[in-house]
Amino acid sequence: MMKRIALIMMVVTFSCVGVNNLFAADYVGAKRCKMCHMKQFKSWRNTAMSKAFELLKPGERTEAKTAAGLDAGKDYTTDAVCLGCHTVNGKADMPGVQCEACHGAGSEYMKVMMTNRDFKLADIEAKGFVLPNEATCKKCHNEKSPFYKSFDFATAKDKGTHEHFKMRKEH
Repeated sequence: MMKRIALIMMVVTFSCVGVNNLFAADYVGAKRCKMCHMKQFKSWRNTAMSKAFELLKPGERTEAKTAAGLDAGKDYTTDAVCLGCHTVNGKADMPGVQCEACHGAGSEYMKVMMTNRDFKLADIEAKGFVLPNEATCKKCHNEKSPFYKSFDFATAKDKGTHEHFKMRKEH
């Protein structure tokens, strides 16, 4: 009888939560990515993306905030709407638009990269790696942002803002 109840509870748990959510990849943070991708990290840390969280602090970009109808003195670092685009995971514990904000949570694909130097792009994509495209960028660069300006993916990509767009093709 106890085994039957345990089995029923397990089935209910999997049905409610979903198998994918139980085994979802975790975010590892840019410091972990930096271990193997120093060139990309150095390029990224000099971009506005790396400093995106800082813009939420009171007194930052006061003219732009005022022009957008926002309170320039308010602390937006706990505002869930803002955190979705100014952090990796929607929480202040991973500030800035780090690697995984665009490439997906890295715990699973990082294992492939760390254990197989000859990995193929398909290998890491199967483990959750995202090769950013226009839709990836437009999750944040869209009309929902109070600071939205037209966004042209081709121009942004060609500017070299993100070194990872120049990623070696063999991977």
